[in-house]
Amino acid sequence: MTKFVLVAEYRNATDRLFTLAHAHFCACVGNDERRSWLGCALRHLAELENLGCKRANERDRRCFTRACQLLRERIAMVSPLGEVLLPNSVAAVR
Repeated sequence: MTKFVLVAEYRNATDRLFTLAHAHFCACVGNDERRSWLGCALRHLAELENLGCKRANERDRRCFTRACQLLRERIAMVSPLGEVLLPNSVAAVR
């Protein structure tokens, strides 16, 4: 179910998703921190991915969609134990 918010809140949510996917993920050192990040990322994504904004422009919507997509990709890179999962193509080279 979509929850409609003001444009400012919609843009803030976009920023939160991007920050979580980029800065917070990259700052993790070790499996424990990544496992903690994973739980936080899953909670934020569940909370924010169903936001909508009637007054948002097309750029706002594209940025929000991309932020959700990027966070999903980062989440898929981390195992429940906090280990970084490499794509098969990278792992096969080793």
